Amino acid sequence: MDKDVFELLHYGLPPSLLHTKHYLLNIFLICQVPVANAIFFCGDRVEGTGNPVIERLSNLQKLSEIVVSKFGSLINAWVIEASVFNGPFAVYKDFILSMNQYGEPRSYDPMGFPASTSTVSLLSNCLEEV
Repeated sequence: MDKDVFELLHYGLPPSLLHTKHYLLNIFLICQVPVANAIFFCGDRVEGTGNPVIERLSNLQKLSEIVVSKFGSLINAWVIEASVFNGPFAVYKDFILSMNQYGEPRSYDPMGFPASTSTVSLLSNCLEEV
């Protein structure tokens, strides 16, 4: 038995599926684990312009496809939209804790790394849902 076949059998693939080297290569390519995360934070909403480029960049699914096309298929692409908008303007209130009613920052205190902490929390919650 080939060493490759033995290793795949060890991971639970049935012998009936392991009949050619070509199939083994396809299994390997399909089962590759992502090597990095790309996090893209969407900006302001711009919809109904009639411009196909702007419309494409306003679609979250299209944005994730663009991110993957830029960084490669071996990444996890996280496209994050603000939970609050002031009209068309994105407000990421978890990152900047001191802001006025319009979402404009009053000040920023980096103590405790609020943006990083919020990002980790957000991604952790997403992983729990998946």
